[in-house]
Amino acid sequence: MSDASICIAISGGIAVGKTTLAQMLHEKLPNNYTFFEEPGENPFLADFYSDMKRWAFHSRIAMLALFSERFLHIQDVFRNHRVIVMDRSIHELITFANLQFAKGNLSQREFKTYSQILNSFIALSPRVDCMIYLHCSPSTALTRISQRGRGYERTVSEQYINEVTDQYQRWIPSLSSEACVLDYNTDSGVPVRQVMADLSSKLNI
Repeated sequence: MSDASICIAISGGIAVGKTTLAQMLHEKLPNNYTFFEEPGENPFLADFYSDMKRWAFHSRIAMLALFSERFLHIQDVFRNHRVIVMDRSIHELITFANLQFAKGNLSQREFKTYSQILNSFIALSPRVDCMIYLHCSPSTALTRISQRGRGYERTVSEQYINEVTDQYQRWIPSLSSEACVLDYNTDSGVPVRQVMADLSSKLNI
């Protein structure tokens, strides 16, 4: 991997604007490669939203499997591109597992097994130079969920959005001091100009 490559990860809960920002950065940043999240490719996600306790472990493992596909050609990506943008990073997947464990939907054995696999992938993943954390109010998130019309998200509640946000608020302070963290509220939209200015200032891109 090239030492000159810069890795930017866009993190945050449900319907906070991650993919929107990823698309904007993909269009504006020079010589970048963007990994877009495709949650609908998780074959257990619809089952999970209909019965979280039964399908929590399956959906978490399936999401890891989707992320593992990024590693198949990630060395070439870093070798050939100056900037790598990740629409959700593997590092933040622990927030959803922590929530399901706290809710009793993952057993101790399931949570331990999942954490072991996740930590192995994280150890192999590229260093994140900047974590962009997006967040918005539950009402904004619910409006966006309704607008994008993903059938499997119909059962997402305000309570669940609040629970996910709470896990992110616990996770963000734990990030390594080696990576910069940029924090934006997206209730009024994704502030791409501010993001670009901050990335230029922090990472010189």
